[in-house]
Amino acid sequence: MRQLLTMGSALCLCAALFFFMKPLANDSIPKESSAQVNEQKETAKTDSETKAAGNNADKIAEFPILPAQREKLETMQRQRQESIKGMVPAQIEIPSIGVKASVEQTGILENGEMGVPEDVNEVGWFEPGYKTGEKGHAVLAGHVDSLTGPAIFYNLEKVKAGEKVTIKDADGREMVFEVKEISSYETDEAPIEEIFGKSEQRMINLITCTGDFNRKIGSHEERLVVSAELISDSDVEEKAPEPPTNVKATSFNISWHAVRDDAIIGYRVYEEDLETKEIVKIATVSLFDRKKVELQTSANKRYFVTSVDVDLDESKKAEAKQ
Repeated sequence: MRQLLTMGSALCLCAALFFFMKPLANDSIPKESSAQVNEQKETAKTDSETKAAGNNADKIAEFPILPAQREKLETMQRQRQESIKGMVPAQIEIPSIGVKASVEQTGILENGEMGVPEDVNEVGWFEPGYKTGEKGHAVLAGHVDSLTGPAIFYNLEKVKAGEKVTIKDADGREMVFEVKEISSYETDEAPIEEIFGKSEQRMINLITCTGDFNRKIGSHEERLVVSAELISDSDVEEKAPEPPTNVKATSFNISWHAVRDDAIIGYRVYEEDLETKEIVKIATVSLFDRKKVELQTSANKRYFVTSVDVDLDESKKAEAKQ
């Protein structure tokens, strides 16, 4: 049901945003075209899930483990990610371009048009789509200008990759997104699925007009899309794993006691040069291996061991006692 709602809403919104807010009737989409879009959507879903699974495997692959344990850890990793719930946005801030605005929920009006904020200095969130922070693309749109001058997203084209977008809900929950990509499309060439559809990442797409203003159609000729990915959520407690204990260094090895936590996938061993203060990783140990690294230690160096969990969060460095 959610899939049909999201896809239908995305098509409506796309028509509204990229075809100059013309009314869209339910029977205006041929069944053949609708089926083709759904087929493309399922293909995109399969590809994204395969890619995400591969990425998780690559990350955990630093710590060689048994296939059964790998499956367990990947399941735990997915469950932790799934515990993050989306939220209804109430405010948006883009510090790099001086944007701070209220967010209004919008949808599809009775005449088939997308609802937009009456105030050109507010941002509209497409409520029938994804919530901010959900896996998928949440869409927020704003005017670039008006009859009286610049509007809320007038400087959106100046945003650069790596800059931050902060969104809050009515209760003060705060999510921070990092800009990943800035794209512009002619109105009839926008990739619907990429902008409105599913994703294994938690994305927002900020949309406004760009390009030359076409007086014949009364709109700009292109649409600007700024994509950003969730990097922090005030509702999610970021807790580093416990460091290993009883870390010892002898003249021929370094050893430690394992951390009693099912989420731990391995350990990293570091070496610090006391003269240069340079710290480098010298070994990786899986949770199933002996908690010992054979090496010839040096009096001019210090050694540390950290624990790493399934989210690849790393503990504080535990110094080896000699």
